[in-house]
Amino acid sequence: MPPSFYGFVRDRGPVEAEEISTDLLGLPDLNGDARAHVEKLIEGDPRFRWDATGALRTVDAESLPLEEAPYVIFDVETTGSSAGKGGITEIGAVKVQGGQVIDKFSTLVNPKRPIEPFVVRLTGITDSMVAEAPTSAEVMPLFEEFVEGAVVVGHNVHFDCSFVAAARGGEPLPNPTLDTLKLSRTLVPGLKRYRLASLVSHFGIRTIPNHRALADAAATAEVFVKLLKLLKSAGIGSVGEAASLKASRGRIKPQKGHLAENLPRTPGVYYFVDKDETVLYVGKAKDLKARVRTYFNGGDGRRKIGRLVQEVAEVRYTETETELKALIFEDREIKRLLPRYNRAGRGQKASWFLEFDGNEPYPLPKRVPRTEEAREGVVRLGPYRSAGVLDTCVEALGRIFPLRRCDGNAEGEACFYGQMGRCAPCMGMGQEEYREAVMMPLVALMRGEGGEEHLKALIVERGKLAATLEFEGAARLRDLIAGIQRIRLARSIVSAEGVQAVVSPSTEPGIVEVFVLSNGRLVAHRGFEPSDAEGLELFAGETLDGHGDATSLSGSVKADEARVVASYLKRQGQPVEAVRLAEAGDLAAAVLRVAERAEDAVGESSGA
Repeated sequence: MPPSFYGFVRDRGPVEAEEISTDLLGLPDLNGDARAHVEKLIEGDPRFRWDATGALRTVDAESLPLEEAPYVIFDVETTGSSAGKGGITEIGAVKVQGGQVIDKFSTLVNPKRPIEPFVVRLTGITDSMVAEAPTSAEVMPLFEEFVEGAVVVGHNVHFDCSFVAAARGGEPLPNPTLDTLKLSRTLVPGLKRYRLASLVSHFGIRTIPNHRALADAAATAEVFVKLLKLLKSAGIGSVGEAASLKASRGRIKPQKGHLAENLPRTPGVYYFVDKDETVLYVGKAKDLKARVRTYFNGGDGRRKIGRLVQEVAEVRYTETETELKALIFEDREIKRLLPRYNRAGRGQKASWFLEFDGNEPYPLPKRVPRTEEAREGVVRLGPYRSAGVLDTCVEALGRIFPLRRCDGNAEGEACFYGQMGRCAPCMGMGQEEYREAVMMPLVALMRGEGGEEHLKALIVERGKLAATLEFEGAARLRDLIAGIQRIRLARSIVSAEGVQAVVSPSTEPGIVEVFVLSNGRLVAHRGFEPSDAEGLELFAGETLDGHGDATSLSGSVKADEARVVASYLKRQGQPVEAVRLAEAGDLAAAVLRVAERAEDAVGESSGA
């Protein structure tokens, strides 16, 4: 979408599609297809609506339902003084829609004044770092464009907005705002502190704020997504209702904290039990004591948690060696016990497929629900759980392959995407050529059976964008690449048949972890030094003979543990290789390859 699209429609709206195509896009001869072209550009964007006359207008973000509104969560680092006397040194922002991060913005800013020493110690941003950075006058137009039509969110957002207003000559942003500090005080009563770091700890969020703008914005975004769920459970439906929400005068006093006192600070699974010895809830934790304490410090505002705390009479636990074993054990115990409060853990089945209809002349990748019946000539990949990840993946595939964007029958010039070399019919590609050059490599890429060169091309493009300081585009490409990688990883692990070994570097230096799965169940998990070929061969032989350490993770009900392992490995962000375990020697070779890739990654990150 052209950068000025929103501003054009906002300033002229309601505006006809023909006027947009002619005056903004410079495409005057669309032969009556102007609206269809514009609809493609705004597809899925809640900031726009067609009115009854067929004209396009922008939407007041405050009127949007919470789950539909676009949000920009941002943070600024400053020189240390007030907005009137100080200046911005860094801006970081993430754009969130539908609970997913869809774009990022990050830049240092030259404040044209010294940074106070205590701020340098706090943020690590020095005068020399910002000396060559763009000024606020240069950055503000880009930031204004980034937040156009969105709800602006921040932790103590009025502080950040005051610096932005000062940088805009005293003019505040026109966007509606939501404050995670205010919302958390209302929705999560009973906490001792409401600093960003305290909320991150309370919600168990992995992104840690570090007084740098983008990291703090990312952490605030994750907190905000949690708060959105609490707003929904509290009956708040729109952005306007959330903005007018007032803090509760009463605080819920901490209660039953003694039930967490004797728990260890180790990974494990905890059980909330009522007075009749019935298990109400099963959860997992990296730190049992810290996690369970959060239930008894006043709750997190959800009615369900309040009811659960009222019914709990005892907390039991089982320690596990690692976080992964806690994840697996929790999954098994939920399926075995079916606790009343574990509704989210029951019956969570993958519900989406990626489909290619071979009956079409130019098949396109589409996300379809699991309930839709498969047809002859249709290639299906999946099932997958996350619709958002699949949509991101499809968007990335459109950058890699020249997918069909129009029917190719219109007279005259190529369509909008065809002019960029991204529409096969407009490029003159025949149907058979399309199947061989586009569909077959695309399916192979998604199956993990090749196509790595396409991902590498995207990575190179991302590097070029970053090198030219186009950080938003580089961040978007990074997210698209990650979407494809996640789908490939999930398929290679979850959909594999037979006994499969998944290998990845451990967080412990010099160790590679090996996960062995069979029919969706984790049957063995152990760490090895890459050079321990004898130990690996013995381990693989025992596993193939049915003597893995499955008994160390008790539970007789089959669980969808391959997905748990895939999710765990995705969070680690390390190289992963999956190999069909047919002979004991296969494993040692895979471990060496992963160890070498990990060493190469370390060398690249250190500039070696």
